[in-house]
Amino acid sequence: MGTRSPRPLAGTALIAVLLAAAYAITGLLGMQLAAPPGNVTPVWLPAGLSLAALLTFGRRVWPGITLGSFILNVLVFPQPAATPTRVFGALAIAGVSTLGLLLIHWLAQRSPRKGVLARPSSLVAFGGWVAAGCAVNATGGLFFTALLTDLPLATFPLFWLTWWLGDAVGVLLLAPLVLGEGTLPEPRPLEWAATLVLTLASCQLVFGTPLVALGNSPLPLVWTVSLGVVWAGARLGGPAVSVHTVLIYALMSWGTLAGHGPFGDWPRPVAMLLDDALLVVVIVTGQLLAAQAALARLQQAALEQERASLEARVTERSAQLEASSRSLLEETEVRGKLTARLVEAQKQEALGRLAGGVAHDFNNLLTVVTGEAELLRRQRDHHPDVYDGAGAILTAAHRASELTRQLLAVARRQPTAPRHVDLQATLTTNRRLLRPLFPESVTLDVSCADPIGVHIDPSLLDQIILNLAINARDAIVGAGHVKLQATRHELDEPAAVTLGLRAGKWVCLSVIDDGTGIPPEVLPRIFEPFFTTKAEGRGTGLGLSTVWGIANQSKGTVRVSSVTGNTTFELWLPASDGPAEVAPLAHPPATHALPPITILVVEDEPLVRRTVVLALERAGHRVLTAGDGEEGLALLRQEGHGVQLVLTDVVMPRLGGVELARALRATQSLPVLFMSGFHERQAELAGEHVLDKPFTAAQLLSAVEIAQRSSQARARGAA
Repeated sequence: MGTRSPRPLAGTALIAVLLAAAYAITGLLGMQLAAPPGNVTPVWLPAGLSLAALLTFGRRVWPGITLGSFILNVLVFPQPAATPTRVFGALAIAGVSTLGLLLIHWLAQRSPRKGVLARPSSLVAFGGWVAAGCAVNATGGLFFTALLTDLPLATFPLFWLTWWLGDAVGVLLLAPLVLGEGTLPEPRPLEWAATLVLTLASCQLVFGTPLVALGNSPLPLVWTVSLGVVWAGARLGGPAVSVHTVLIYALMSWGTLAGHGPFGDWPRPVAMLLDDALLVVVIVTGQLLAAQAALARLQQAALEQERASLEARVTERSAQLEASSRSLLEETEVRGKLTARLVEAQKQEALGRLAGGVAHDFNNLLTVVTGEAELLRRQRDHHPDVYDGAGAILTAAHRASELTRQLLAVARRQPTAPRHVDLQATLTTNRRLLRPLFPESVTLDVSCADPIGVHIDPSLLDQIILNLAINARDAIVGAGHVKLQATRHELDEPAAVTLGLRAGKWVCLSVIDDGTGIPPEVLPRIFEPFFTTKAEGRGTGLGLSTVWGIANQSKGTVRVSSVTGNTTFELWLPASDGPAEVAPLAHPPATHALPPITILVVEDEPLVRRTVVLALERAGHRVLTAGDGEEGLALLRQEGHGVQLVLTDVVMPRLGGVELARALRATQSLPVLFMSGFHERQAELAGEHVLDKPFTAAQLLSAVEIAQRSSQARARGAA
């Protein structure tokens, strides 16, 4: 019962006039069934018609009810015509009738529920409102009738019950035609026709005379008239119940007045009252069934809506789960790749540490081999074979030193001097150097249209280019093509994460060949140190390991993809926008112009210590020795030694070279020259004099002279 916009006054007045006419006409027809005193009739249809108008058009049409009731009662009130008593009685009954119907309308409007016929509880409540309003009509109407006429008091209860029941039945007959029912049942025209036929047949059977032998039908047979109504209530809805009960009302009243049916032999007032009672039972039964069916439809609609909502939520949730699953799969894939990279990095780190340890010990041994061989070559009185043998030893030691540097590159431990490098110029230079190493059947192209800068140690970049180019050359059988290509990229966060890099500016150096490719089972192992698929004697297995180590040490990475006829190595390096830097000049060779000095040699490896001492003593220096930093400090604390330079290894037991230098400089100012075959403390040795192992005697003496001159220069500057 929603709020309606106000109807224009003229329209409301027209509706009220039509309502008054309908009230008077239906009332006059109903009065044909009235019992004395003349205005009490069963099934008062004007009451139902008026309430239906109030529910449809609103309470503003109430004057039509009053006018119609007044006109009707002026015509039928049991008093002489044109007398004040008759007019007053008609007006009083009209007012009371209007008041009772407005009360029912007000109670219906106050109900919070929508659709009186939508559930049985609402229908029962509506029946209570009807009973209350009709009680007002019956009480007020009979009060004024008894007051203005000679109505016997003994007949008052029967007439009140007939009046009250007639109004109630009239309301229950017609009001459901406009009452809300929630959801409408499906249209069933065949069932409508079948129920109407059933109702007609049952009314004819009960209240007609189809068979002479039956005569007046017995009382139990009267309930057959409700069969069509029950069917209509269960299947066709509340309005169908009203239509069927109106039909029953008409046939039942006609048959009873004609003396047929179970009530035909009763006195007329009682017979009409029994007809009303039977009609109330039929109406209530049918409307309760209709309300229950409407409630079932509402519940079914609610279930369907809930099911649709649940399906929508399930669909939405399924979509979310599917998206989450895709995201999880993608994350799992990324996590798998990252895990694989982590495992690979850990494996490379372990191999690198192993390589670094091997390089450390190997450099110590090479220092001894190089130093002793050089000392042998300086002694001219040896047999020529000894001299030549010492030269061969030096040559082998130099080659071993190169292998050691490769091991350090794999271990990412070698000292570096990264700076801005013009990749275009570097590739152009390397093409000239590489071309003689390639057969005529293999084409070597370089592509770097624009100047591109990278941040890396130039010597390490040359080593990477050499290793990758030679590796590509060896993969080609017969004629082929090798291409070196450099491109610049701006990586966003997702792309950088995929490559294992940080977002920013990067340079990709690609080495592409059309050789035989790398087998899938070999591809995961190509960066492992000492792993090679080349024939024995053609490779050490350190080329790609060196590339991997240098790339990671330079904060870049290496990616490879390979199929038959196309293998691409991508070296990603940090881009550099700075100008090309000039490489620092090498230290000048020693001139040996300085006089001999006293040098403290601190070295934990006895063979290295012996070789260094021999080289220094043959150069005229006085040498003191110590096996570690603790012994060195003890010697320095003794007076009278006059030590002028400390030559110390970096890594030693008990006290290392860095800690020795710190303790020494806390008490006195002495130049310190560090020796190192491999160390992880490059940051701590920034600005220090460091002599990398293996070294020759000439390199040792040159480093000693440079360290001594640097110390003298600092002393003069301080003075």
